[in-house]
Amino acid sequence: MTDPSPEQPGALGRTMARAGMAVSAFAVFTCGWLAMRTEDWRKMAVYTVLAMGAAMAASAFSRRAR
Repeated sequence: MTDPSPEQPGALGRTMARAGMAVSAFAVFTCGWLAMRTEDWRKMAVYTVLAMGAAMAASAFSRRAR
């Protein structure tokens, strides 16, 4: 008896995952750039949290792109 393997994404799924990873990476870069441009520590904290969320999304997309 074979054990069921999770479905592998097709070519379109891999392409979409790579696109999502690129967009997430750009979001991380943008949040870092905005955090460097401000002097308000509250905005820095918000941008840092947004960058962490985008990094987690990029990590999830990279798992699907394999």
